[in-house]
Amino acid sequence: MQYRSWKAASFVIGHLPARAAYALAALIGVAGYYCWPRGRRAMLRNFRHVLPHAAPAEIRRVARASLVNYCRYLADFIQFHRFTARDLVDICHGEPAFAGLDAVLERGKGAIIVCMHFGNWDVGAGAAAARGYPLTVIAETFADPRLDAMVVGARRRLGMNVVAMERAAPSIFRALKANGLLALLIDRPVSGDGVTVEFFGRPIDVPAGAARIALRTGAAVVPVAFARQHPTRRDVSVFADFSVSPERTGDDREDIRRLTQAIVHAHERFIRAHPEQWYKFQEMWPRIQATASA
Repeated sequence: MQYRSWKAASFVIGHLPARAAYALAALIGVAGYYCWPRGRRAMLRNFRHVLPHAAPAEIRRVARASLVNYCRYLADFIQFHRFTARDLVDICHGEPAFAGLDAVLERGKGAIIVCMHFGNWDVGAGAAAARGYPLTVIAETFADPRLDAMVVGARRRLGMNVVAMERAAPSIFRALKANGLLALLIDRPVSGDGVTVEFFGRPIDVPAGAARIALRTGAAVVPVAFARQHPTRRDVSVFADFSVSPERTGDDREDIRRLTQAIVHAHERFIRAHPEQWYKFQEMWPRIQATASA
């Protein structure tokens, strides 16, 4: 079903002008908000944590806008076959961020770019590749191999080296040893292999991979967000936090926790600035919510 839906959407949106594609994406997003009660409830609960002092009407507006912006992201993804390297460089504005990245790479140990499901991370990754940065992206694998091949193919056409999460280890260390960029997402609640941090004042278990890799390799860690600046134009700004620094104290578990916490705090600042561009359609704090509803 996912594959057939994606093929149908790709056929329709792939042939539309950008403005028409965005308009259709907005309609789908609004319709989805009202027709998908489970996702709507999860978004509303998430944004109540993110914006604790906002009025209920504002929470609803942000949640609805989040789904609309995600649909715009998908419209861009479907139309990636139209993007040239020059397009990507022109779309994605962030000279201070790229200058900071150049400075970090002068150390020769590579950099781990840590993102969340925010704005348009694929356009940002494509822009980095178009600027000549060797970029390896760690991605989850879709259950349907046909859909997985379509998504991976779209990213590879933008110049990314896409590696499946379950087979990532060799590629991770090769990329960083070659002073390249490693990109991954962190806003995926996990259990067992994660680390507990505070996210908007509440505990959550998130992947510890970025911190583990940085502490093992000496690579820099850079939380990054790619925020859309206009609802009907392709215009993305890059925000990066270069203040996050791995520190070794001899307590590996605590070092991982502290570094992951610093990464998450940086993303809190990005999300507070543009909450409607954070896309999470599952509850991020189910442990807290289950306790509250018991």
